Amino acid sequence: MFEDLEFRERAYELWEKVGRPERSEQLYWRLAQEQLEAEAPLKPLAEWPARPAQHHHSFLNA
Repeated sequence: MFEDLEFRERAYELWEKVGRPERSEQLYWRLAQEQLEAEAPLKPLAEWPARPAQHHHSFLNA
């Protein structure tokens, strides 16, 4: 869905905004990932897989 570069750029922006704290790479990578995923548009309904057909078994109607 996202390119590595997008995560890196967002993580770097977040890291710079808080004063470039040392040893916090994991935190800002995770925050960047969460933000980008939250901002991503939802997949249009037409792109979702078709709903599986419901099976009606005779023993369920007994």
